[in-house]
Amino acid sequence: MSLELPALRTVDLNGPVSYREWDGPGETTFVLVHGLGGSHVNWVQVAPSLAGLGRVIVPDLPGFGYTPRAGRGSGLMDERKTVSGCIHQLATGRVVLAGNSMGGVIGMLHAAVEPGTLAALVLVNSPFPWVRGALPHPAVMAAFAAYDTPGLGPLVLRARMRHLDAEQAVRLGFRLVAADPRSIPEEILRLTVEQVSQRALDADAPAAFHDAWKSLSRLGRRPEIARRAMDGVRCPVLVLHGRRDKLVPAAFAEAVLADHPAWRGRIFPDLGHVPQMEAPGRWLAEVADWYDEVLA
Repeated sequence: MSLELPALRTVDLNGPVSYREWDGPGETTFVLVHGLGGSHVNWVQVAPSLAGLGRVIVPDLPGFGYTPRAGRGSGLMDERKTVSGCIHQLATGRVVLAGNSMGGVIGMLHAAVEPGTLAALVLVNSPFPWVRGALPHPAVMAAFAAYDTPGLGPLVLRARMRHLDAEQAVRLGFRLVAADPRSIPEEILRLTVEQVSQRALDADAPAAFHDAWKSLSRLGRRPEIARRAMDGVRCPVLVLHGRRDKLVPAAFAEAVLADHPAWRGRIFPDLGHVPQMEAPGRWLAEVADWYDEVLA
């Protein structure tokens, strides 16, 4: 594959926020939000085609990608405020927010807090309340336990950044998030390595990651808050999830879909945590069909 990326831009949202924008019909804007440890690069395979339906804006949240925290928080509600700023300052027409992993949680919180700003919501392998009998991969559970241990989490993250070079870190990450890491093109690996190399120069990066994780973990221990946020979503919702997700078991998504029959869902049997990277064509087909049905 050969990607031609639009220039990286910056908008001031209580500090600099880096983003890329793909031009499209101005009646709709897609805002694509990455997950924990991710960046806008997670969306560049689908953004050009999605621009056939509307403008596409893909930010790096504060503390991730090319956006420094610059004194801002990196918890869920802090990042939601940044997403809100992107919508109010950059979007035109109706807004469709798509969030992958942590980005999905941010999207749900935003839809509940500012319901009038979204026309639709796409949740891609979003964390949902846990269900009995379903657990993440043991390696993921071990990492979660380390991050949750007082004083240990930041040390683990700093050690990982110090002892793994960027390519090792990215390849290890792809092994966790993809059902088959070979499905992610080499060009995407190189773009991700470049971004991770830049992030490693920021001494605040481990703390930003850990603060975001702590916020997610706190929400995980309060499932009633997550359920209240989901019940507060008034716009159409599409849930896309890979059954081979090692981080968020598909059973979590299936339980939520059972509780929200108005939401549309698709479980990809052979994909993992980042279906938009593993099978961008199939991801786009699902989104386009749903868009035509509920919005176009």
